[in-house]
Amino acid sequence: MRALLALIAAAVLIVGAPAVALADPGQGDGSGTSSGSVTISLLDVATSLKDDPRANIYITDNVPPGKTITHQVRVTNNTGAPTTLDVYAGSAKIVDSAFTPENRGVDTALTSWIALDKSELQLDDGQSEDVTVTIAVPADAPEVEQFGVIWASTQPASATGDQVQVVSRVGVRVYLSVGEGNGPPSDFAIASLTPQRDADGNATVVANVENTGGRAIDVSGTLDLTDGPGGLTANTVSAKTTTIVPGDGGEVVFALPNSASLPAGPWQGVVKLESGFNKHDSSVKITFPDKGIGDSVSESSSMSWGAIIGSVLVVLAVILAAAYLLIRRRRAAAGNQSDHSDSSPGAELP
Repeated sequence: MRALLALIAAAVLIVGAPAVALADPGQGDGSGTSSGSVTISLLDVATSLKDDPRANIYITDNVPPGKTITHQVRVTNNTGAPTTLDVYAGSAKIVDSAFTPENRGVDTALTSWIALDKSELQLDDGQSEDVTVTIAVPADAPEVEQFGVIWASTQPASATGDQVQVVSRVGVRVYLSVGEGNGPPSDFAIASLTPQRDADGNATVVANVENTGGRAIDVSGTLDLTDGPGGLTANTVSAKTTTIVPGDGGEVVFALPNSASLPAGPWQGVVKLESGFNKHDSSVKITFPDKGIGDSVSESSSMSWGAIIGSVLVVLAVILAAAYLLIRRRRAAAGNQSDHSDSSPGAELP
């Protein structure tokens, strides 16, 4: 069910044309049978990568300078009506640990290397068509990894005046590494697991991940909480995919829904993360902060203590001032009494 929801998540209505549901880049399952949507999927995978989950949905090749590779993608229309689609290569980058496609028309070195044998598809409902993707890497290409997307995009309807035109698109991600041999290895490490609670008291576990390899990685996984108070066990939780470039770190966040009343622990937390062939686990004892403990609460608590301390200081200042005035008055009174005795009639004078 989650895969189906992800596949049709980016539905957008085109003004003056039928609604077309399209998936986020690279999130299709490749079956081409999702009702009410346009799908695109990668058809061919290198034999050496057939067991790599990423290579089955993304183009993840390493290509030596001066070489050319080809791939096939299949576009399927299941919108319930005929539709016309543009097919093109677009650029992408990694922003805040997320694979971020750029707007159409933003050109990069990678987009200039990609050629498609079709630029437009006219598909009846239920019809599929294959598109050949050719990537020709120049001999002087820099040996770095670049990112892009092979898009199938709806076309805007004919518009007049100020009519707003919106298009939707679905794509297959491209992670292209340029270099000799098999390219740099990819790997990652789980640096730590941090239990937290959000403003509503719901529990989260943040896995801090370091990319220790030479290529960008897409890290996802699951969290299991067992051996909690009274032998409690929580349901398995999945995390949204986090993309991390080489030499950088990122957070894989596991949010436990409706968990404000979840006991603090201790729990046995088991996190299983993977990116392609690379898989790593971490098992630690986890105790969540008490409900309501956070920056905002700490700040208000600090303000309360500050107010209390300030009040105490004011009271002490008043007491000291009163004591000082009382001492002065007593000394003044004693001095006046002494002067009066010395000047009284009948007093002996030296």
